[in-house]
Amino acid sequence: MHSIDNQQVKALDRAHVFHSWSAQGALDPLVIKSGEGCRLWDYDGREYLDFSSQLVNTNIGHQHPRVIAAIKAQADELTTIAPAHANWMRGRAAEKILERAPAGFAKVFFTNAGADANENAIRMARAVTGRDKILSAYRSYHGGTGSAIAATGDFRRVPN
Repeated sequence: MHSIDNQQVKALDRAHVFHSWSAQGALDPLVIKSGEGCRLWDYDGREYLDFSSQLVNTNIGHQHPRVIAAIKAQADELTTIAPAHANWMRGRAAEKILERAPAGFAKVFFTNAGADANENAIRMARAVTGRDKILSAYRSYHGGTGSAIAATGDFRRVPN
């Protein structure tokens, strides 16, 4: 088996991947091969501490055994299902979310990603309140889609 190193991965990435929020010509991405807990490794064997939780979606750590087991078990049964269909796992997930939600909440709307969630939250807030304005915090980020980027509190993203 042929060994892959950081330079090969970086060359492949730079030839074919467009990175968001980056000046493409000046980009020099950190190459990552694997992770466990709060540690990451590159293809040359260097170890890094992950202080960013990879965009905050791995606060439980990389490669957590219970998360991997749950993903494998669900993949064996069904990898994906369209929103129009009912599914036991989605229903259970909604039920567990509602157990922690404030009184009065009865339904969960699942979206594809954070930007979708923010766009739908804006639509729902406008529908319920009849108001148009959305408040956002200084240098906040709400996603890269139309309404989400327009709601940003980060002046650097306005031209986008």
